[in-house]
Amino acid sequence: MVEPQPPDRSPSTAAGSDLPDESAATQHEPDEAPSAAPNAADDTSVSQSTAAATPTGPPSTSESTSTSESIELERFLLALGRSQLAAGYAVDDVTNTLDRVARAYGRRDLSVAVLPGVVIIDDPEVGRARVITEGPLDALRLDQAAVVHDVAQDARRGEISPAKGTRILDELPRKEPRFPGWATVLGYCVASTGFALIFRASLWGLISAGVLGLFVGWLLMLARPHPKIAPLVPPFAAFVCSFSVFGFASLSESDVQPLRVVVAPLIALVPGAALTRATQELASGHLIAGSSRLVAAIVQILVLVFGILVGSLLANISPFAISDLTESRLPVWVAWLGVAVYAIGQVLAFNVPQGAVRYVILLLLIAFSVQQLVTWQLDGVLAAGVSAGVSLFIALLIQDRTANGPPAFVIFTPVFWLLVPGSLGLVGLTEAITKAADTTEAAPVGSTGAAGLPSLTDLTSDFRVILTVGASIIAITIGMQIASITGRLIRQLPELPSVALHARKH
Repeated sequence: MVEPQPPDRSPSTAAGSDLPDESAATQHEPDEAPSAAPNAADDTSVSQSTAAATPTGPPSTSESTSTSESIELERFLLALGRSQLAAGYAVDDVTNTLDRVARAYGRRDLSVAVLPGVVIIDDPEVGRARVITEGPLDALRLDQAAVVHDVAQDARRGEISPAKGTRILDELPRKEPRFPGWATVLGYCVASTGFALIFRASLWGLISAGVLGLFVGWLLMLARPHPKIAPLVPPFAAFVCSFSVFGFASLSESDVQPLRVVVAPLIALVPGAALTRATQELASGHLIAGSSRLVAAIVQILVLVFGILVGSLLANISPFAISDLTESRLPVWVAWLGVAVYAIGQVLAFNVPQGAVRYVILLLLIAFSVQQLVTWQLDGVLAAGVSAGVSLFIALLIQDRTANGPPAFVIFTPVFWLLVPGSLGLVGLTEAITKAADTTEAAPVGSTGAAGLPSLTDLTSDFRVILTVGASIIAITIGMQIASITGRLIRQLPELPSVALHARKH
């Protein structure tokens, strides 16, 4: 009986010993069983063939470089998507941007999925999918959003390396704000006063809105480094504003409790932009993203309504005594002054970039003027859509057709809060729950008909208020879509020739 030969231990075979066992077995397996006593020549030939079939070094430099570039691009796309979500972009806009950037870098095989707060990149070349999350408390300022836009624009044209883009976006949260903290708090005060002017509140209403706006701004700055207490800010701020305004009116023995004076300081907490973007996402087929954002925005409004109701009850004011506005309203022309004041407040509170300030003020004045004109001629719901469409179209023209034009997203974002579908929804929902009447029909404090909450019949009879708000949001979304399509067509036109004007010689 012949003993089986031991495995070959030649140096050439040992050189490939770091490869996986299965590949080595595949390379060495003969077609038939070896003979009982192979000679030395056979051993040498087997050893040489094994050495020839087995690679003796690491992967090639080109393969390693390709994998490294894929990983770097993957990191860049994740950072860009996370930053755009934090800046407030809609999910479909983020998805389109990431797809275009991937194509610009020659990676059409990448799969991109975006949800509110989540970005997923599936890279078949690397053989894995990566997920990055962005919390709702990681919102960026407008000056930071402008940087995100610039990086995205360069990436769409392939003019920035993924490593550099990732580095810029990772350093963005640590970027120093343009204004100090006290100026940001003052901005909330100025914006609140401007909104009260737009509502044409009385003189004491303006003072109340300014003081409470200062308080809300301080509260937001205080809660920013503490994510755990941030969810408590909206109901607490609504409670303090409601208790202060209604309590002061009660002490002054006023029969009018102006709801919009309470809402003006809370405008920074009202999710008007979130409601509009949710409708945009639902219309574009992103049902999960749109539904989740819509539910979150509605819950935010309900939380604010809860705070307002609790504040009014503790101020010994029946919810039925709440009215829309004060009896002594300011003249109509102060509303345009209020828009300018509101714009200055937005610049301070949200750190609008320096080159965009004049465009923000101009765009807000145009948006408000268009809204008032269309409301006067046609309807308030249609006015919201027309105003949003005209404003976004002008913002796109400023971005694409002016030298060093600011991003359209940055200068258009304050228009969201000016058109205030969210704040109108807050006023409408509070009025529906409390049955708040007009100034001339406000129930006096302590009247017998002002006890308890309304019945289901009362709520459904005022359901038209909620429907009006919903229709306004849809109109804004349609107007924005039309403006976006028109803006893309304008962008494809050739550049306008520069015209030099010279004085005519006589």
